[in-house]
Parts: sequence; structure tokens; C-alpha cells
Amino acid sequence: RKRVHHKNRNKVDQSPPDLIRKLTESAVLTCSHSDQGFELILWYKRSDDKGLIFLEFMDKIVMSGNGNSNGLFTIKNLASSDSAVYFCAAC
Repeated sequence: RKRVHHKNRNKVDQSPPDLIRKLTESAVLTCSHSDQGFELILWYKRSDDKGLIFLEFMDKIVMSGNGNSNGLFTIKNLASSDSAVYFCAAC
């Protein structure tokens, strides 16, 4: 799991910590937090060739959940270019 702490010691949890899928399958990541002051869950992708990318809604990406406590991030129809480190942040 990846955890991000701020001064109030509330945490953001992301799972699964590692995920391996075949090409053309889907991948689902979950994110949750315990701070009622956060209203959004944002998703980022870090790849070797393009650095850090803020992810928005795209044809193959589906984001759902309520930003107040949890979120789901789904990548459909996986391609080799989707291989990266993904992480969420609550704000």
C-alpha cells in the first residue's frame, strides 16, 4: 500500500500495491481516505518516458466513487503504454 500522511495523521490508502494484467484486460485500483475535509480524489501516472501525468477522464479511463472517502480508478483495454506507477491523492 502507498500511504500519504499530512499533519493530522489521516492517511490515504491505495490498493492493490501491485497489479499485473494481460493486454486488453482491465485494471482497477481503489483509493480511500479518512479526512472529512478532503473533497476530491485525484489520480496520477508516473512513467519513465513521460514523468508525472495528472489523469483526467478519457475513453479508456473510468473514475468513480465519492471524493469524500473513496474512489475507483479503472483502465480498460490495457496496452503496453499503460505500464506505469499509478497513485491517488486526496485534497
